[in-house]
Amino acid sequence: MIPHLETNVSAYPMNPNYSITTKDSVQVLKVHNLLNEYINKEILRAVQSKIDDGFSTFVVDLKDIQFMNSVGLNFLIMLRARTIDNGGHVAVVNASQKVMQLLEMTKLLPMFQLSGSVEEAVESISNDK
Repeated sequence: MIPHLETNVSAYPMNPNYSITTKDSVQVLKVHNLLNEYINKEILRAVQSKIDDGFSTFVVDLKDIQFMNSVGLNFLIMLRARTIDNGGHVAVVNASQKVMQLLEMTKLLPMFQLSGSVEEAVESISNDK
């Protein structure tokens, strides 16, 4: 069995707002703040850079996000649109109960693959390929 390859490939290394790592050719985006539109645009630029490099499947780890506003919802919608436009998709993991309620209230929940952990999402995505 080949060990999982995990590398840190952040477009902006050591950024306190997010990190992007690669796990089995899936981009794992761990975000720490989605309440600021400027920060979200910065994260989307990094995501676009990964898409331009040929990676269009992302797992978004929301472990550090306890609640979300319309700016965070817009970020998730934009991320999904960019990945879908490039033949990929987005899985969301570790969403808090408040985030899940918001996604459900706004009817956005069906737009995202939900998984309990990064590993579970990566495995599910890898099996779908």
